Amino acid sequence: MAIAFVTGAARPRGIGRAVALQLARSGHDVACLDIARPLPGGGGHATATGSDLDEVVAEIKSLGRRALALRADVSDEAQVEAAVQTASDELGPIGLVANVAGGSGFGFGIGPLVSIPADEFRRVLEVNLIGTWLVSRACANRMISAGIRGRICNTSSQASKAGFVHMGAYSAAKAGINLLTQVLAKELGPQGISVNAVCPGTVDTEATRFVAQHLTGGPEGVREYIEREIPLRRIQTPEEIASAIGWLLSEDAAGVTGEAVNVSAGQTMV
Repeated sequence: MAIAFVTGAARPRGIGRAVALQLARSGHDVACLDIARPLPGGGGHATATGSDLDEVVAEIKSLGRRALALRADVSDEAQVEAAVQTASDELGPIGLVANVAGGSGFGFGIGPLVSIPADEFRRVLEVNLIGTWLVSRACANRMISAGIRGRICNTSSQASKAGFVHMGAYSAAKAGINLLTQVLAKELGPQGISVNAVCPGTVDTEATRFVAQHLTGGPEGVREYIEREIPLRRIQTPEEIASAIGWLLSEDAAGVTGEAVNVSAGQTMV
């Protein structure tokens, strides 16, 4: 089984944590990276704690797999390179990468495009788009050096395919991830490395609950939004997104690369 590298792996009820556990249950050892502290320049955006990171690593170990806790800001090149090198040294050559770290929120890019501060817009791009590129680059270079035919899956969003009001910075960053995924797939394909993305819809995470209730006017507004916008009439679980990522990182998806796969309960069909 391959060594997996998962970013944004620690937050309770988060997609990254679900991915790390899914890969461990599939038999992989997992390097779990998370900033595990307040996000610099992220306003009030909630992040995991050091205890959260330690907990997911302990849970993976309880499944009989090796796991490693790594604390890093994915938008910082030096921190990313150091984390990937540490994971390679301690667990072995990385063959699977799940780029999940990212997000947006109040004080972190949510709001009308004409009024968001430039530093907030820039920070959303740094964490979501640049962070995805830095981790992909660091891992892919090591795959190539080791002759590993690996797999990378980036976490995009349905907001990458249709503009969402008050989420312009996030939409722009995630749209960039889709094209980044395509170019990486073309450039790394000759080395046997596949690169795909998933585009989740409305997922039942703490961050989504908080933003959705504020943007729709509370629980009743969220219920009406679900009935109006989502064909399956429900929001998704982090585990559903993790299953899609796990598939794209598996042998079952050996012929898939360069795709941005919707996993949105029908909310986005583009």
